[in-house]
Parts: sequence; structure tokens; C-alpha cells
Amino acid sequence: MSLQVELPAETYTPAEVSQAIRSLSTEQKTLLAKIAKAYVWKTSYGYEDLIQEALARVLESKRAWPRNLPIVVFLRGVMRSIASDWVAERHDDTVDVDEIGYVNHSAAARIDAQKMLALFGDDPIAPKDFRGHAGGRKGRGTPGTERTCPKGL
Repeated sequence: MSLQVELPAETYTPAEVSQAIRSLSTEQKTLLAKIAKAYVWKTSYGYEDLIQEALARVLESKRAWPRNLPIVVFLRGVMRSIASDWVAERHDDTVDVDEIGYVNHSAAARIDAQKMLALFGDDPIAPKDFRGHAGGRKGRGTPGTERTCPKGL
């Protein structure tokens, strides 16, 4: 008589994966969204797309979930891998600047300016100087060394 012990599978079954995804807590979902946002910013996709793609690959058994990893850690790795592929795709594309409308440039410049203003924190003078330079005002300095910023920056 031989004794055989049934060892558990090294990865979760598709049914177990499906149940675990349905059982994600609000806190885990929020954490996954934050992780997705951190990985997706270099791509042309939204964070929801990254989460969807990760879940789809796991549910379709394209990515096996090892039993020794918590679900959030595992999905983080899947999302990192997908985002890395998406970044490579984006860099392969060439962008024709003429195809991007003036409105898009203007919106991007406003967003960049808002980000820069946020960097000044509580400094009361720096945002005023930044806005002045962005508006084309000349800076103070040694006479004859004043410069202006191009309009729109």
C-alpha cells in the first residue's frame, strides 16, 4: 500500500481567480486604481484600461496567479508588465505635430503651467513671477540683461 498525498496546485484555478476578483474589497480596488495610475501615465491608455486588461488576462488564464502571492501584489505585477508593453508601443509610433490641433497644445500648456504652479507651494512671490514671465513681462535684473519668455509659456 503506497501513500500518496495530493499537493495543492501551484496556481489558482480560473474559478478561484474569478471568485477572488469578485471578492476584492473597496480598499483593494482603490489600491489597484492607484497602482494602475502610476504605471499608465507613460502610455496612451487610461488606468481603467490597464485594470481591465490585467483582469482579462488573468481570467482568460493568460497569466497564472501563484498561490504564494496576494492578489494585489500579483495584479500589480501583471499591470506593470502590460504598461511596459504599452510604453514600448507608444515609443514606436511617430507623432505628426500638424495632426495635433492647436487647442490640444494650449490645453497641454495650461496643464503644465498648473503643475509648475503647484510646485511653488506656499511661496507667495514665485507664482506671481511665474505668471508674469508666462505673460511676457520682462524680468528685473542687471540693466540690459532683461529677457522675456515667449508668449504662451
